[in-house]
Amino acid sequence: MLRLDVFGILLTLFFLGPRHWRWSLAAAGVAWASTLLFLLVWKADLVAYTMGGLFTQVELKGGSLGTLLASLPGPFVCYAAARLKTQRPMGDAGWLKQILPWSEIENPMAGTFAKYALLSALFALLKTLS
Repeated sequence: MLRLDVFGILLTLFFLGPRHWRWSLAAAGVAWASTLLFLLVWKADLVAYTMGGLFTQVELKGGSLGTLLASLPGPFVCYAAARLKTQRPMGDAGWLKQILPWSEIENPMAGTFAKYALLSALFALLKTLS
């Protein structure tokens, strides 16, 4: 079952920073497409896939390790896109100064994609462990 979580996408826009909402939607779209492509290639027993931006959830019939592996292609591709754009996605200021939603990002595209990758991977890990 495929579901779309509009509230999760709105929260994603807030957590990544409303100033760069276009890059946030682009990161969510790239993550959605890469996860969907991964699920099509990897023959898994999919129970549910909820697209919610940072709060995307993949539920498989197998164990929690397979669920975690199915949740990580989106963050991986987003971080890879950020690294292809520039070697240091968060610039010289670093992660801690630019991770907050109201922080000014040196490189909006790469910074937003890198923040998306970090936060969505953390959510997938927390969701799988709980």
